Amino acid sequence: MTTSISSLPSLPRIFGQYEIEQRIGRGESSRVFLAHHIRIREHKVALKVLLSQESARIQRFEQEASIAARLRHPHISRLIDYGVQNPFHYAVFEYIHGSSLRDLPKLSSPTKANTLTKGAYLPLPPDLALRYFKQIAAALDYAHSLDIVHRDLAPGNILIDPAAEKAYLIDFGIARDPDQSLTSTGIIMGTPGFIAPECMREAQKATHLSDIFSLGVVLFYMLTGEEPWVEKPKPGDSWVELPRVRSLAETGQKLPEEVDRIIRTLLAWEPHHRYASASAAAADLEAVLAPHVMQTQVVTPESASTAQPASQPKPFNLIEPNEVESALTGAVFHEPIERAQQRARMLDANYISRLLDQWAQERPLRLPLLGRLARLHRIRHYNVFFFHLQLLIEQRRDAGMEEEPDTQQKELPPHREVERWQIKLPPPKAFQEQVGSRLVVPGSEQVVNCPACKGEGMIMCSMCKGTRRVTVTEQPEATVAGQPAGSPDGAGASSVARQRVIACPQCNGRGAFPCKRCASFGRVVQRKLIEWSRWVVRDEAQNDLPDVDETWLRRTCKAELVYKHRVVGHIPPEWLRISEVKAMIDRQRQALDNDSRIVMAELQIHFIPLTEIEFDLGRQGQEYRLAIYGFENLIPPDWRLLHWERILFSAGIGVLSLFLIISLAFLTL
Repeated sequence: MTTSISSLPSLPRIFGQYEIEQRIGRGESSRVFLAHHIRIREHKVALKVLLSQESARIQRFEQEASIAARLRHPHISRLIDYGVQNPFHYAVFEYIHGSSLRDLPKLSSPTKANTLTKGAYLPLPPDLALRYFKQIAAALDYAHSLDIVHRDLAPGNILIDPAAEKAYLIDFGIARDPDQSLTSTGIIMGTPGFIAPECMREAQKATHLSDIFSLGVVLFYMLTGEEPWVEKPKPGDSWVELPRVRSLAETGQKLPEEVDRIIRTLLAWEPHHRYASASAAAADLEAVLAPHVMQTQVVTPESASTAQPASQPKPFNLIEPNEVESALTGAVFHEPIERAQQRARMLDANYISRLLDQWAQERPLRLPLLGRLARLHRIRHYNVFFFHLQLLIEQRRDAGMEEEPDTQQKELPPHREVERWQIKLPPPKAFQEQVGSRLVVPGSEQVVNCPACKGEGMIMCSMCKGTRRVTVTEQPEATVAGQPAGSPDGAGASSVARQRVIACPQCNGRGAFPCKRCASFGRVVQRKLIEWSRWVVRDEAQNDLPDVDETWLRRTCKAELVYKHRVVGHIPPEWLRISEVKAMIDRQRQALDNDSRIVMAELQIHFIPLTEIEFDLGRQGQEYRLAIYGFENLIPPDWRLLHWERILFSAGIGVLSLFLIISLAFLTL
């Protein structure tokens, strides 16, 4: 959309050697005009004028010009001049005939995009999206090579020239230059929806991988005309995890599922899980979309007459599909996976032939010239994964009750009793054993009448039953030896027992004892207790591939770490989409009771690339299967590929020599 300069009467018409024609863009504190040289009207330029007089904005405007002056790339708008027309600072850029990606009109039906010959509408046809993506990726990698991070890669900062089918990266206004940092701590910069998670709270955390994230949103926007988010993130949001990314199919686009994988890798939550460079993503996208573009290309009579035979496109993913990359898309370390892809591309028929020849030459009894003899029938590439799982198990058991006399009559505000698994414990920080302790269940406090004294504060004496007195029977005194009981000398003795009431000797005549349980208050405060502990469980698993000795594989070849993630409180659902990991977790869960749970888990995944070949040696019906292991391209010993004729001949010579020696020994006897 353009605006006449007459609507901005405060601005002069001429800035330096350039005269303004009309406004073609605007920013927060600047305006962009179409202008021409005052002497050469055909020389069109984009004139960017800073309207603000704030020193901070002037500094940033000058920094943008300084950065632009260093950039020399065919897909970055070139800086031509810079100056001050009091009181306005201005910069003169190469004029790109077209509009921003953001301002491209959108089609009512996405399928119509495939019939367009020029990229004038959104969503873009796949071939143009690929073309523009490669150009922007190249420009971005060039800026990153100079240690410049754009920080605002969004459709508004990508210009499209549909006639030339070219895309240009513009507006380095908030770019990060390590030599001229103007970003304050806590400032958020960028276009909402295109800002990387690590920059959502502070722009200073931006790296080149933050631009890679924004590039993923731009790619989705090119292909759909929409942003990928189900719920658009806002600056300042406390991201616990990446918002759900829609698939291309959800927007009505019919593209290979591998494009979704590329987008999810670009949009990975962890920066080091993203593509290491924009060009790496562009290469993957080209490998995926090239066959799709060839299949959907409209053939006209003119194009048919000049069409060249299409060569078979190189497959994007030479490695056999696996559950790990499918389940953990965007979370695996991309660099080792890409090296495995490069290895697979390298191991073509010619390379394998040379490898077999080299292997045969290492031992004299192996078939010579094995690579030349072998006729390859099939080459298949795998990634063999090894899984290391650590689980921290927490147990919380009922530990009975504790109580104390209600002597203080403390105020106990009523609270809901907390369920034992909702009680806050020290968060787990490492995989180590913890004995734990006993804890009071919050909200379980209650005041009850003392169970021992029934609230009386005293416990009745079991001897006198509270009467304080007891009746005792006194036995008669013994008679004097040798005197009859009724004789004058024994007149004071009685032969009859008598009963007498006395004070209870057990309670000393009190009738009851003070209750020790309640300290005579008649009430006790009771609280429920739990006891907790933690212990570690470790488990390992690996892919079970036919005809592969995984034990030898791990011992001989270096396994590359491709995934490492620790979680607290839950098992990520994507882990359960990997058969071996799910089996390990299910096995441990079955060993738990109702008092135990998994409170922390860590999964590490290593892998070793493997190539399996099938070939014959010229004998019909006799085929061989051999494996090439690891990035080292090792081939294990195989008795089937020994030079048996040479072995048998050597054995025959040995037997004959032994026979001659024995014969000579007998002749000499």
